Amino acid sequence: MTITAEHSYDNVLAKIFQYLEEHASERAAVDVTAKSRLIQDLGLDSLQSFEMVSDLEDSLGITIPMDLFQDVETLEDVARAVVRVANDDRGAQVV
Repeated sequence: MTITAEHSYDNVLAKIFQYLEEHASERAAVDVTAKSRLIQDLGLDSLQSFEMVSDLEDSLGITIPMDLFQDVETLEDVARAVVRVANDDRGAQVV
């Protein structure tokens, strides 16, 4: 699979921001940026993080191996991991 505009870093990050706006509105007091940390800044637990990744999979039509997220700390890390999967035939599967 090759990268498309839909799978660009900026687009993926925008989808993450949109997801958080729709599903984590109680965290609106915090300025959400690419450097926002999932747990410390946004207060997301593992289930909420999993749901966000699942939403990204559905909206981008890819499958994201969960092992890629073991070292993810920020929203920027999430976006980069998603773009990596979209460009990596090893990890990406069209759903």
